Amino acid sequence: MLNSYKLPWVLLTVCALLSACGPKPLPPGYDDPDRASVVWSLFQTSFVQDCHPEDFSLRASVNFSAPDRHSRFIVSMWGRTDFPIRLDVQAGVGAMLAHWREDRDGWLGYLPASREAYVAKTVQEGARTTGLFMPVRLDALAQIFLGCWQTLVPSEYEAVRLVDDMLEFHVTGHFTPLILVLAFDGRPASVRGPDHGGWTVSVDQWESDTPSRPRRVSLVQGDQSAVIRVQRLETAVEPWRAEDLRLDVPPGSTVWTVPN
Repeated sequence: MLNSYKLPWVLLTVCALLSACGPKPLPPGYDDPDRASVVWSLFQTSFVQDCHPEDFSLRASVNFSAPDRHSRFIVSMWGRTDFPIRLDVQAGVGAMLAHWREDRDGWLGYLPASREAYVAKTVQEGARTTGLFMPVRLDALAQIFLGCWQTLVPSEYEAVRLVDDMLEFHVTGHFTPLILVLAFDGRPASVRGPDHGGWTVSVDQWESDTPSRPRRVSLVQGDQSAVIRVQRLETAVEPWRAEDLRLDVPPGSTVWTVPN
């Protein structure tokens, strides 16, 4: 039998062991009664509320992966974040592979090698015809790189749950249901959608001098993936002229309508 003066020390030891083996403490801030609202508010304040149309210019490297090939591209994208937007895809050796243009009315793609042009309602439908993929429209992609998620994510969420020390917010986007994953400081980690077999846009790295802008973003759709690394992003540019954002199809080219 334990002596009475030893009992408190035994109890303290048992309590300490139980605490060590018990559940991990919740992340800071998560035990706040309004924790989800606080995180959502941080996200809205930093990534949604101050969004406004901007003229921009972006250059990035892209590592593309699919079951049948792995490629590295250079992408140049320019225009206005509320459309129109131009995008050129260039091989690492310098050859031009594709020209894209998207506005509110639709998407146009041109392949110089085959002298073929493709017309579609959105870049999601048209990109596959050029051998690539794009899970979101170009205005949404441009805004994400500029630290603005307004085009994708609405102002309210419908449900939330804790997953791997982050919060998953279920929302109804402007066009489709989405799952937005936020860190506890309100910064987005990823967004997922069900369209075209499911897709994910993930922020892998942030700019150190502009915390709201991604430096590296991953796109995944089905068995295809692309890692985009920003090389240069400018917003203090002169307003783009209409002729800078045109995509003219050369005479004699074959024009296809997607789906065909």
